[in-house]
Amino acid sequence: MRLSEFSRPSRDFSRSVNKGGVLLVYALYIARFFTGISLLVGVILAYILCGSSVGIERIHLNWLVRLFWYDVAFIIGSAALFLACFMTQPPGSSGPGQLLFLLPIGIFVVWNIVLLVALVVGLRGFLAGRGPLPERFRALAE
Repeated sequence: MRLSEFSRPSRDFSRSVNKGGVLLVYALYIARFFTGISLLVGVILAYILCGSSVGIERIHLNWLVRLFWYDVAFIIGSAALFLACFMTQPPGSSGPGQLLFLLPIGIFVVWNIVLLVALVVGLRGFLAGRGPLPERFRALAE
C-alpha cells in the first residue's frame, strides 16, 4: 500500500469535522439568543477551525467571526447610547425626553432581527454549498 492511500481517509475525516464544526458554530450563534455565553464559545471555536479549513467552510467561518465583531460593536453602541439617554433623562423624570430610551432599545431589537436573518441565510447557504450571503450582498462577506 502506498502512503497516499492512508492519508485519504484522514483528509475526508478532517473535511467532515470542519463541516460539522461550522454547523456547530452556527448552532452556538443561534443559541446566543437564549444564552449569552454560547456566542463566545462559538467565536472561539470558529477561530480554532479557521486554521484548518478551506473553501466554503473557511468563507463561512470568516463570516461568522465578522458577525461576532459586528454583534460586539452593536451591543457596545446600544449600551453607550442607552447610558447617554440615562444621563440626559434619569429615571423618575417626566417628559418627552423619556422617549429617547426607545432609540437604543429599537436599535438593539433591529440588530437582533438582522443578526438572526443573517445566521439563517448563512446556514441555508452553507447547507446548499454556497457562500453565507446571496450574490447581491457578496461584498459584505468578503
